[in-house]
Amino acid sequence: MQNRWIQPVGFVVSVLLGAGTQAAWAQNEIFVGNTSINATITVYPRTANGNVPYLRRLIGPATGLDPSGVAVDTVNNELIVGNRGLNSITVYPLTANGDVAPLRTIAGPATGLNSIANLVLDTVNNELLVANGVGDSVTVYARTANGNAAPLRTIAGAATGIYSVNGLASDNVNNELMVPDYANNNVRVFARTASGNTAPLRILSGASTGLTGPYGLAVDAVNNEVWVLNNQNATITVYARTASGDTAPLRTIAGASTGLISPVYLALDLVNNEVFVSVNGAAVNVYARTANGDVAPLRTIAGAATALLGAQGIALGASAAPPPPLQAVPTLDSRVLAALALVLALLGIVAIRRMSV
Repeated sequence: MQNRWIQPVGFVVSVLLGAGTQAAWAQNEIFVGNTSINATITVYPRTANGNVPYLRRLIGPATGLDPSGVAVDTVNNELIVGNRGLNSITVYPLTANGDVAPLRTIAGPATGLNSIANLVLDTVNNELLVANGVGDSVTVYARTANGNAAPLRTIAGAATGIYSVNGLASDNVNNELMVPDYANNNVRVFARTASGNTAPLRILSGASTGLTGPYGLAVDAVNNEVWVLNNQNATITVYARTASGDTAPLRTIAGASTGLISPVYLALDLVNNEVFVSVNGAAVNVYARTANGDVAPLRTIAGAATALLGAQGIALGASAAPPPPLQAVPTLDSRVLAALALVLALLGIVAIRRMSV
């Protein structure tokens, strides 16, 4: 009887291991937006280190690039770029390479786009959220918007306190939106669906926070933390997600060993517990998610072969296709159900036999 249990149990284990493999695959590339005279998107393996060449590069007049913010849509296999000086959002196939024209472009007076500082993709609600550096606003669009499309909603006005905005972070788990203020050293938190001249839910601000020119930021809803990259004093400060007022950070990455020179944007990889930071306009540093103090990066992408120049926006994403499955099997849910059904059937057979004895 013991041998009859080996197959179903092994099957369940293989399903779970397969699910873990897919999760790791989902974060295997780094996308970096290079601004101004370079105007490119360069893509690297997630584990890249040193003076490594890019895997592919989006470059040329047809692209319409002047990238500041970058987002990767692994659900719809698209790359989304906010172009600061062009006041446009351009969308490309995820594997676009060379001088490729966008699939869609959001641009025009109705859009309200004004010196795009950063953008965030919300695949749960099919929305694009944009921080506008001029006009002190956050504008939200349908993910599939195209042309001179008006925003679905706009957060702006005296009550919002939005000012000198460069970064943006969306928390879909807790339905919140976080906006840093570079000039006034604070982070304002709004309801995700906030619109108009709406006051924030809470504000992180004060001398104890260590906020000094907050630029890029990211929310870690898994570990209930918010990460802030401070451009003026070259530090990364990490807080409890619900931190408010004059609250000290949980951890601070700072010091000569960190290599945090003129840092601007960051991206969290919660699968591999790492954080990626664009620094000094020409490098990407990688740190452990739990890093604290004067710690050296785990890896640094830098050098002539990388073609990093004016590095700004940074995002993590998948390549075009996941690795092939170990065997031709149904989807995850159906496989689990089938395995459980088999186990229950075997239990029933054992029970019947015992009753008949």
